[in-house]
Amino acid sequence: MHERLRAAREHAGFETAVSAAEALGVPYPTYAGHENGSSGFRSDKAALYARRFKVRFEWLLREIGPMVDLSSKYQDILADFDRLPPDVQESYASILRDLAKPYKSQPPAPGRPRGAAESA
Repeated sequence: MHERLRAAREHAGFETAVSAAEALGVPYPTYAGHENGSSGFRSDKAALYARRFKVRFEWLLREIGPMVDLSSKYQDILADFDRLPPDVQESYASILRDLAKPYKSQPPAPGRPRGAAESA
């Protein structure tokens, strides 16, 4: 659990346990003990750490699922996109459309059902 706490802190951009403890409002010795594994932490602290470090509570406490909730990451990306000037938005959208072209489904060849294997 303490190793995941350290990974969560680093994910959140805190270089040191000191800076994380200050941002959390948790005494450094308490936080340091949680991160170095010399003392465990309960679910109330895990909830605080998960919320502040923007990781999933279930991952931090029990290593269930991914570290981050991808849907919230997508929401953050879209919010950042919405703050861009319209010309920059269009430029990015054009790039994304070009990147997606190879993945668009191709219609089946005439006279051949979709998914049919090539004849030898």
